[in-house]
Amino acid sequence: MIEALYVHIPFCKTKCHYCDFISYPYFDDDLKTRYVEALKKECIIIENKLKEDIKLKSIFLGGGTPTCLSSGLLLDLLLFIKDFFPLQSQTEITVEANPNTLDENKVDLLLRGGVNRVSLGVQSFNQRLLQNVGREQDIESIYYSVELLRKKGLKNLNLDLMYGLPGQNIEHWEETLRSAINLNPEHVSAYQLKIEENTPLGEKLLGGEIKEFDDEKALEMYKATRRILGENGYQQYEVSNYAKVGFESVHNKVYWLSEPYLSLGAGAHSYLPPSRIENLGDVKGYITNLEANNLPPREEEFQDTKTSMSEFVFMGLRMLEGIELARFQAYFHKRLEDVFPRALEKCLRWGLIQIDKGHLRLTDEGLYLGNLVFQEFLLD
Repeated sequence: MIEALYVHIPFCKTKCHYCDFISYPYFDDDLKTRYVEALKKECIIIENKLKEDIKLKSIFLGGGTPTCLSSGLLLDLLLFIKDFFPLQSQTEITVEANPNTLDENKVDLLLRGGVNRVSLGVQSFNQRLLQNVGREQDIESIYYSVELLRKKGLKNLNLDLMYGLPGQNIEHWEETLRSAINLNPEHVSAYQLKIEENTPLGEKLLGGEIKEFDDEKALEMYKATRRILGENGYQQYEVSNYAKVGFESVHNKVYWLSEPYLSLGAGAHSYLPPSRIENLGDVKGYITNLEANNLPPREEEFQDTKTSMSEFVFMGLRMLEGIELARFQAYFHKRLEDVFPRALEKCLRWGLIQIDKGHLRLTDEGLYLGNLVFQEFLLD
């Protein structure tokens, strides 16, 4: 059964200097209207073709910046999805938003459309650091957006934060963490910036204008994140995610547990075991195909069992509770210990993993060296 739906909205006011996601300028209203109609048509065509049952426990509108859509288009899309797909009793409905895209009318219509979780792209509370990475919002818009969402009754708020920014030091990062805590979100995501090729920051790195962020400084920031958020009531439940009790992200856990999910939109990725499917990334091509009642061109990768087992392990190890060994065996009809004997022996000897109460999980040291652990579980 498919229980999670991701919808990609590829429009932004401005493109951040680190972003390599599929996104386009937001000002073409006709294009946005046609895109929403194409999304609705993709829903219909996909639902007719799928053999799996659908009953959603999670809907996630991401981007891009979904709140670059007009209030009317957002409401239209949300109501269509809610009416079209069967929902579970308490479906989590998340919308990503940038602080400078929210106003009272838009928030009212988001809540009317059933949104019960907002993920706000904050990244930093330091204006200079935001400018360094091309973030358009000012600090005041962050406080305004949070106050507005709370006033309207939102009870599940995530703040996205980022460390390893050009020019950032540990004092900047700790100030951002404490500023975020003062806003009392239910959830905090804290990621290290990864500079990708073919982005403005990637070009600056290549040209020597900026340097790779120091690994020791990044580790210091990561440890500070765990300590400061932990001291303030946020439980770390995944490598980069922290929540108050009862507010873990339903949608993201679908990914980490290797559960199937359906994704719609230009460049969207679905996981329908044993296949991973990627939609055409070109927005105009995506729209044109669906206006002709055709699915957009898609790349489909059939995963063999070895690849699926490796992904199951290193995605599951991202969660602090780790992998339930019985669940691995039920899924693959093999014991994890029999599939990965060498990786287990090495990582146990190095003190990077532990097996406890039927779960395989990272140790604290393993959290800091996660990529090394994941590499060991790749099967040839």
